[in-house]
Amino acid sequence: MADRYPNAVLASSLIHGAVIALLLLMTYVVHRQVKESPHIFELVAGEGDNYGAKEAPALGIAGGLKVPATEAPKPAEPAPIEPAAPVPAPLEAVVPPKPKPADPAAKIGTLVRNIEKKSDRAVKKVQADAEKQRKLTKEQFDQQNKSKAAVTSKNSAAGMKITKVDSEGIAKGVVGGSTANTTGGAGGKALVREDGDVLDAYFSLLKQRLKSAFEPPPGLSDTLVASVEVRSNSDGTLSRARITKSSGSAEFDRAVLDAITHTQMPARPDGRSETISFPFTMREKDAE
Repeated sequence: MADRYPNAVLASSLIHGAVIALLLLMTYVVHRQVKESPHIFELVAGEGDNYGAKEAPALGIAGGLKVPATEAPKPAEPAPIEPAAPVPAPLEAVVPPKPKPADPAAKIGTLVRNIEKKSDRAVKKVQADAEKQRKLTKEQFDQQNKSKAAVTSKNSAAGMKITKVDSEGIAKGVVGGSTANTTGGAGGKALVREDGDVLDAYFSLLKQRLKSAFEPPPGLSDTLVASVEVRSNSDGTLSRARITKSSGSAEFDRAVLDAITHTQMPARPDGRSETISFPFTMREKDAE
């Protein structure tokens, strides 16, 4: 019984050692797979290589006025149009006094009738003009006052001096960005990104720039996938790119290698060089 006890302890130690070794091996494999397939998350907006930025830069100039970039000026209210002056009531026509009868009695009746006819026509004309003014339509009223309003607006604009307002920020910033970032963005879409490892952000920038440089050949299926291996150097250059598993299309494989050749990256944040592997798909260009 005493002889079996040391053997049991030894067996138990070997079993525990084997379990610990297996856990360490699994951790190493998982860690290596993660490095070969970098995690992609959204980068902040704005031009530049600042992949480590947590906030997008604000659009403006250094030392400008610190005003909210998202607020737009309210449009000026149009000047009220003064109503047209009321149309005066028609004046009664003044009937000229009847001339004294001429000596010839035969002409008196004719002269009187002519004078009455002229007076009636004058009165009717004045009344017709007044009635026309009273029946002025809305369209005619607006047309008559349009020119007056235009002159008033022109005079107001001429007398007002418009001051150019430059907000605090940088030329490579975006509307709604932060004035705390004076370096630049990373070409993403977010105004603020979540906290994460800066190396992950670097590989996100690499994926994004590969997508921008990739020119898909026409007429090919969008389900093509090529496995790529490339050397990511400490200074940001990419070298020794090769296709480890073909997509089945020589045109697609060449387009992937061309995209890697034309992709420029800043220096790596960790100062290391390593060979990375990742799948490149036809849909990669439109992936979020």
